[in-house]
Amino acid sequence: MNYESLNQRYRDQDKRTVFAHFPYNGQAGESWETPYIKLSRMAKEEDWSFHRPEFATQYSNQTVPILTNYLNYTFLRLQEERKIKISEEGDKACFNTGLMTPRGKDIYATFFKNKQAEQRSQPDWTLYAFVDSYSEKLSPFHPLPDIANYIEDVNDLVFNTSYAIEPNLDHFIRHNESRLPEVLQGNLRMAENVINGSIQGLKELIKRNYKIAIPHWYDSKIQLLLPLVLTNDEGIADLALVVERDDTRKIYRGKTILTMDMAYVDARLITKPADEWLNP
Repeated sequence: MNYESLNQRYRDQDKRTVFAHFPYNGQAGESWETPYIKLSRMAKEEDWSFHRPEFATQYSNQTVPILTNYLNYTFLRLQEERKIKISEEGDKACFNTGLMTPRGKDIYATFFKNKQAEQRSQPDWTLYAFVDSYSEKLSPFHPLPDIANYIEDVNDLVFNTSYAIEPNLDHFIRHNESRLPEVLQGNLRMAENVINGSIQGLKELIKRNYKIAIPHWYDSKIQLLLPLVLTNDEGIADLALVVERDDTRKIYRGKTILTMDMAYVDARLITKPADEWLNP
């Protein structure tokens, strides 16, 4: 079966739609986030939390919210690609997290079968451990599972500056007004004018630095994220514009606008964004 998520994502989620239970010891002061925190310490150093005030408040009760989202969506892609390995006996499972240790070894998530899952309406699997490629816990899996793949056409990764950007602003602003800076909420005509003004300068910026266009993964395809500077005199982006290439018309269609936390989570699936405009 196809699972809705790696672990339980919301309180009332049917546990049979969840791939695995992530155990923790509450009496020892652990929380549901503890397995992820251990993974973050095992992997190459990376900041997995949000620091911008509007997102830090939203995720204030979490230590590594970017990592929990990353691992869930990585799992969903691996499930789609059928890259989750099951042992010959059917009692163990494993997938490649796409993360590496500081020494450059792949990190794998390993699980054991929950034999009473059906009777108790629980997830089919339970997290066993996160391990690197040296671990004997990986002995049931040969060859070891591969990382998730998102790139089929390298042209998807680079913005073609000969193409125009044509956003359907009226459509996606009205549907995503809550994502706009507060000063623009309630005044959609002004928001449309300000966004159009920001878009007009994007191509010149990209010509000077192609890394401004950041690939992200959504709806089983690669799109590009572009910075929208709407209210900040110092050039700090307020939102990310999502564009999708249309080779027939030789344009990029503006699909929607994302807040920075949404954009970062989607972009991190492919790689850690290196450009300074998209940061958590």
